[in-house]
Amino acid sequence: MNSAKRETEKSLLRPNRRALVMFGAQAAFVGLLGLRLRYLQVDQGEDFRLLAEENRINIRLLPPARGLIFDRNGVPLAENNQNYRIIIVRELAGDPEEVLARLAKIIPISDSDMMDTLKSLKSLPAFVPVTVAEQLTWEQLALVSANSPALPGVSAEVGLSRHYPLRDDFAHVVGYVGRVNADDLARLDDQDPLLQIPKFQIGKTGVENKLDRVLRGFAGTKRIEVNAVGRVMRELDRNEGQAGAKVTLTVDQGLQNYVQARLAGNSAAAVVMDVRNGDLMAIGSTPGFDPNKFVTGISIPEYA
Repeated sequence: MNSAKRETEKSLLRPNRRALVMFGAQAAFVGLLGLRLRYLQVDQGEDFRLLAEENRINIRLLPPARGLIFDRNGVPLAENNQNYRIIIVRELAGDPEEVLARLAKIIPISDSDMMDTLKSLKSLPAFVPVTVAEQLTWEQLALVSANSPALPGVSAEVGLSRHYPLRDDFAHVVGYVGRVNADDLARLDDQDPLLQIPKFQIGKTGVENKLDRVLRGFAGTKRIEVNAVGRVMRELDRNEGQAGAKVTLTVDQGLQNYVQARLAGNSAAAVVMDVRNGDLMAIGSTPGFDPNKFVTGISIPEYA
């Protein structure tokens, strides 16, 4: 009798395989649930916080710095200057036309720029920023920032613009950059996403045109947080692109200036070559022009 009782007690204390399996499954489920909660609360917590605050995360392309152009001795022929500009994002602006009208009361915006901006806003994919005005002063930039509550979707940026320090003397050699247009896109047959950025500039003439792909570089990206009215709150992360390559020409700046001075007042051209190696030392042509005027867009009276 006692022996049977002891056997019963041992069987009750002996681990049950089914119970162990059930316990293991429950423990694994609780563990996975804990990991999922940690992922949602810790790893994804910041993104959920942004959504809860009606903030949005946008990804924008970063145009790279265009490659510099030098003469044979390292004298800069094409460089990049800091450029203050204003951009607008359609989805954050509410009524873009009304917002642009308010902006035009703060900084000068030509009718043609206004029309170009509205046209770009209607045709571009969502959340692609469009440049409204550039080459602004610091005072103008500060004025726009001060009025930002009344300008949803509008923000200020600091970029780069092309500058030609030697102006007329190298205009025909170096050329100039200008805004990419429909004809350029058809001619280039290029899938570079940079070409889809509104008012992005490419080489139009001279070396700027012939070596455009080398000078252009490759786009980067940045992830930014904007609030409900489109104001940029902070930059979350950035992936820098690749700047354009530097290009060194065989021309000599001093000799080029001399040739241009000798040709001044005439419709003429001249080429100076080093007979020892075939290097082109100077390529003169007159009349000349200031390529800097084409960078920002030249008016019809100036062009005429």
